[in-house]
Amino acid sequence: MATARMPMRLLDSVAHCHAPPTLSSRDNPSTQLEVLGPGRFAAQVAACPLRFVLGDDMTRACAELAFADGARLIGCLDLLRMPAPHMWLEWNDEAHKRVIQETQAAPVYDPAAKGRKVGVLLRASVSGLTATARTFWVDASRGEPADLTLSPLETHIDLRGEFAHAAGGKDILSGGFIDATHDGHSATAGLLDHVKFRFDELWAAYYRDAATDPQFKRRLITDSINSVAWDAPFLIAFILLLSAKDATRSVAVSRAAINRKRLAQGRAPLLDHIEVNAALDAISTSESSGDPSGRQSPRLHHVRGHLVRREHRVFWRVPHLRGSAARGTVRSRTVCLAFSRQTDQVHMTSPLRMTSP
Repeated sequence: MATARMPMRLLDSVAHCHAPPTLSSRDNPSTQLEVLGPGRFAAQVAACPLRFVLGDDMTRACAELAFADGARLIGCLDLLRMPAPHMWLEWNDEAHKRVIQETQAAPVYDPAAKGRKVGVLLRASVSGLTATARTFWVDASRGEPADLTLSPLETHIDLRGEFAHAAGGKDILSGGFIDATHDGHSATAGLLDHVKFRFDELWAAYYRDAATDPQFKRRLITDSINSVAWDAPFLIAFILLLSAKDATRSVAVSRAAINRKRLAQGRAPLLDHIEVNAALDAISTSESSGDPSGRQSPRLHHVRGHLVRREHRVFWRVPHLRGSAARGTVRSRTVCLAFSRQTDQVHMTSPLRMTSP
């Protein structure tokens, strides 16, 4: 009897990728130019000590925080630090892009996101205040083997927004940095103030040769940024929820048992990782019978979950029942995660906009 095969995680796809990509020279098609591909990062992903795989509920929670309540996220940036100097994070892009469309951060849903997995390899500074991310994706809906893609852009994050190393003046295809903003969505624009983009050196050299037409060059840069810019606010939101008390639940996944079989069959081992889900829907059934001040307790009622900042700490206050049932019950709808949303329609094909040439 045939058994269904578990789809491979994106982190395993990257770790098992070794073929360097090559592209033809514009002037001489017979000349093959090597560019940076996913295989260059295979060893780094395999050696990465912290690897997260997000459940769809966690993906939605991060996207809701980033694009529906970005102002609250910006208000906590001073507390955030990258959780590790070397980290991997992956998610299902469909859940991410659905929230982006629902919050009207983007006017339409990206249909290409269905079945697509996205992963980010993050390298942070010792202080944890800055980091460089490389973005990978694969269309898992097409089955295996599927084409694995590495973005030609580096994403640079500075939680202080200083970017001391990002000197201006250079062209984007000559090592220069470029900014992006979001028209009509001030909170997302505020988060993007902490992000800059730069082409990888090998890809920049290839595009300098290929992008001789100014319109083609601008379209190339715009499309490249649109493919990764949504991920930076999402990543910052994940770091906040990961650090917030009681906001997530994690399960360590060991591949030791299956790897013994794979190694016996001469197959490459799979990587251990941590699966992260949202704990935002856990409801506490505890109730208070009185108030220390002597006041009578209110009727039993539901309090929705919400993020709380108290000085230098952020935690998730789980949905809970408060009050005394003896005084009656206030019945209310349970809301696991509710953020205010943008109500004005954005009349643009792509709301992201470059802010430097």
